Amino acid sequence: LTEDIWRTVLVNTSMTSVAALAIWTQIKNGRFDFSGGATMVLAAIIAGNLAIDFELSPVAYLILCIVFGALLSTFTGLIYIYGRLPIMICTIGVALLYESITYLVYDAEGLNMMSNTRLTIFGRMPYILIILAIALIVFLVYCYLTVPGKRSKLLSNNQQASVNIGIKENKNVLQTFFMCGLLLGCAAAIYGSNNTVAPQAGLSTADTLFSNIIPAYMGMFVGAASVDALGVVLASLGMAILNYGLSCIGLGAGGWQSIIIGTFMLAFYTLTAQWPRWKESYYRRKRLKAERCA
Repeated sequence: LTEDIWRTVLVNTSMTSVAALAIWTQIKNGRFDFSGGATMVLAAIIAGNLAIDFELSPVAYLILCIVFGALLSTFTGLIYIYGRLPIMICTIGVALLYESITYLVYDAEGLNMMSNTRLTIFGRMPYILIILAIALIVFLVYCYLTVPGKRSKLLSNNQQASVNIGIKENKNVLQTFFMCGLLLGCAAAIYGSNNTVAPQAGLSTADTLFSNIIPAYMGMFVGAASVDALGVVLASLGMAILNYGLSCIGLGAGGWQSIIIGTFMLAFYTLTAQWPRWKESYYRRKRLKAERCA
């Protein structure tokens, strides 16, 4: 429990939380966006190289990541709306498009910030917590304090009824993609600061983003007692500690890590899915026992 250990855990928690919030923003609105990883990677490559070429400050790099993330995600939303394609087909196609662009820009060299360490501060403590705070504010304000965020919840629960009462679905979808893009831009800033970002192909970017999907689903259950954003952060912290612990005992890579995490998640989902039934059964038996004693 040294300071260095917690620094590593908090860095991993922040990165996972920001990406999970972006995933959860779409899932809670009834969509599964396969292009999120490609958006994050492409935004990091473009923003990072611009920051290096023009010798921009780290803050400017962060702003560029957020701007490009929002633009790319909004473009995805426009394709989904006007292409009238199923969300899976649309976002997979966009992911392949964005991945191909990573080979067309900057001579297919991707992004390498190792020689520009001043731009990597948002991948380290304590600055990475600033990005986490920005992502949390964006998520909470949109989902709980804005009309479009509340309408998104109505659309995900009953689309036809929501449209019948006057909610404009296309406008709301575009707003959601834009807000998700802001979160993906925050994730891109961290991702570009911590990694040498190579051009991608074959939907490899889907794994880049969805490797953080576990805290998104865990957060849904953990946050049921309060706010889902808090649940996502706590779930990300739990997964970061679990992964670090596996590394400490020599199981941090390879098949054993996947088996252990997969088993843990299966047990977690089973428990949370069946808990209401077990709870109801327990109280029913308790009432029957009390009635027999009476």
